[in-house]
Amino acid sequence: MKKRNWALLAGAIILFFALSRWNAFTHLTSGQITVIAVHEHDIEIQDQSGHRSTIQIPDGISKLIEADKSYWIKYEHREWEKPTLVSIEP
Repeated sequence: MKKRNWALLAGAIILFFALSRWNAFTHLTSGQITVIAVHEHDIEIQDQSGHRSTIQIPDGISKLIEADKSYWIKYEHREWEKPTLVSIEP
């Protein structure tokens, strides 16, 4: 029983450090962009410096975003995940 307690404690510690590392590398980015293409679950964007990237969007919002239009967006990028849209304004 004692070995099992130590194994559970070690597992909890490893999980805690993994989650804290994952959360520590969250970046919030905002800027003026142009939408290149709109898909059901993501949008392709180009920032003012010409850099292109793909950002995941919430379900149902794709119909509200138009290609070839400029928007001010905020998106979140975590290590090991694709960037995710936080907000978008015309």
